[in-house]
Amino acid sequence: LLDNRYAIVILVVGCILLGMALVATTILFVQSQKQDILLKQQRSFVSSVTHELRSPIASLQLALETLTNRKVDPQMQQQIFEMGLADVERLRRLVEQILVSGRLDRGVPVFQEKPEPMNLRRLLESIVVSSKFLDQDVEQRVQIDCAEDLLLTAPKAAIHIILSNLIENAIKYSPKGSPIAIECSKTSWDATVIMIKDQGIGLEKYQQRRIFRMFHRAHQASKKAIPGTGLGLFIVRQTVRLLRGKIWVESAGRDQGSTFYVELPGKPTKGKA
Repeated sequence: LLDNRYAIVILVVGCILLGMALVATTILFVQSQKQDILLKQQRSFVSSVTHELRSPIASLQLALETLTNRKVDPQMQQQIFEMGLADVERLRRLVEQILVSGRLDRGVPVFQEKPEPMNLRRLLESIVVSSKFLDQDVEQRVQIDCAEDLLLTAPKAAIHIILSNLIENAIKYSPKGSPIAIECSKTSWDATVIMIKDQGIGLEKYQQRRIFRMFHRAHQASKKAIPGTGLGLFIVRQTVRLLRGKIWVESAGRDQGSTFYVELPGKPTKGKA
């Protein structure tokens, strides 16, 4: 009888150890898979950043060489200067994205300024104008439905980062000339909701859960060689969270467009900015 008890104890202990070993093996496998995915995303990020840097730098070099080595008429000079400014803006945004995403990932405070009231429509209009380096006709494409006197109180730099990244994505990931709709509204619980809708590449259901992760890019974007780093939406999500807001995306699927929603807490006020 005693031997049977020992045998049962040994069997139970063996089963527990085997279970622990299986759990540990599963955890190691899952962590290994996550590490592989992260490494692939980081390699993709490095490749994307290299391309994003090379393109405007090459364009700037060509512009300067043209101005230096050739006699260019005033009209052509103006065009070259405008192209150069657009390339500088691309570089500035890229560097800003890298710096801000690094700080957000480490939990370092990014926005030190105090909340201030801002005219939401005017801010949206200025961001659209500043996005002309992506599409010269963007002002004709974007339709803004926002009350002229709607004010939002928040750190201006944070709101600018959120909206500029979402508008830039809508431009980049949708066909040239297709409409982009921006709507602002107020909820019954005094939150401000901003909706940005495009007619672009769209997102599958599983992508809608992953799109806000650092370095993640939609498969269609990579396949179509659309420029990007996989940092923009990560920055947007982290910034919205800092403001205690919410962000989500809806899409009917591939090539069906995407609609991004940002909900920011607080009671928007009305009046002249």
